[in-house]
Amino acid sequence: MRNDFETNIRAIYALWNAGDIEGVLKTFAMLGPTGFNVEYVGEAPMEGIAAVRDMWTRYGGCCKTEIIELLVNGTEAAAHINNRISLPDGGEMALPSIETYRREGDHLTVRYYHRSA
Repeated sequence: MRNDFETNIRAIYALWNAGDIEGVLKTFAMLGPTGFNVEYVGEAPMEGIAAVRDMWTRYGGCCKTEIIELLVNGTEAAAHINNRISLPDGGEMALPSIETYRREGDHLTVRYYHRSA
């Protein structure tokens, strides 16, 4: 049986694929009611809403996500994601990522391990 943490993480990817950025942000807010940070591993952490909006500006509508595996242990999770980027020539490029989620109290930290497009 899925818990709310897993259900909300899965919802983030489904909402992203549906083009619902406000739904994505609302779901992140449910996971981290006092806020959340996003860190592209190797770079400085960013405030979550600004990071997700920036990600949407760059990849919204041209990147679909597929959960390969999602492991949830309490209030921590790791997801193996296949990001499929649409190319101008009609082709597609796959960019895998590992994405981790950690909730401490009411704050969420999200870390992305990824290759650049």
